[in-house]
Amino acid sequence: MDLATRKMVYYGLLGLLLAGSTIAVFRVAPQMIPVQFLAKDGTFAVYFSSIPSDIQSNQSGSNLAPQALGLNPPGQVVPISINVTIDSISFHDNEGNDSGWTTESLSPPMTINLLQPTTVSWLIVTEKIPAQNVTMIVLHVSKAVASVSTNGLLPISPVSVSIPSNTLKIPINSGARVDPQKTTRVVAVRPHIVFAGNSGMVKVTPVLLVESISGPE
Repeated sequence: MDLATRKMVYYGLLGLLLAGSTIAVFRVAPQMIPVQFLAKDGTFAVYFSSIPSDIQSNQSGSNLAPQALGLNPPGQVVPISINVTIDSISFHDNEGNDSGWTTESLSPPMTINLLQPTTVSWLIVTEKIPAQNVTMIVLHVSKAVASVSTNGLLPISPVSVSIPSNTLKIPINSGARVDPQKTTRVVAVRPHIVFAGNSGMVKVTPVLLVESISGPE
């Protein structure tokens, strides 16, 4: 093989090696892109307002039924706390799957005293969810209990709390947009409380108003 032929073979092999290396780089490169650049989820955070729930009695006066509380004689009844425990949250997306619902469990569950004021909004949950337009939030309540006192005495036995379907619903008429790698925050007004009739039961209204929406940002 003369010199010219050897040079031709050499440069031909070199060209094949360079072409193969280039193809390999393009095949491997997508796998080297950091995961965060491919993320399609956004952060969705739900809060309760810092202002305590408002309370109303549907009896004449402001007393709970003394017979239901085991009080004799009747006394002035004042709520001390109303604790609700939330163990899951569901989101409704009007652009999503067939049902439009996504449910996330809270671990551990979140317990909040509806009558306790806070200096800032009370964070209930923050979740990573796919980009969507959330039109309804449903908080599932696994436990609810109230403590009351009479005539300023120490709290007596817990009083049962009624929450229809054990859920607190937060409808968002205009929707709350969730975009990839951004955060959307929804602050809900705490539920309205009613002392019910002669039963002595505490009722929590199941539909909450939205105080504010911020984001995605």
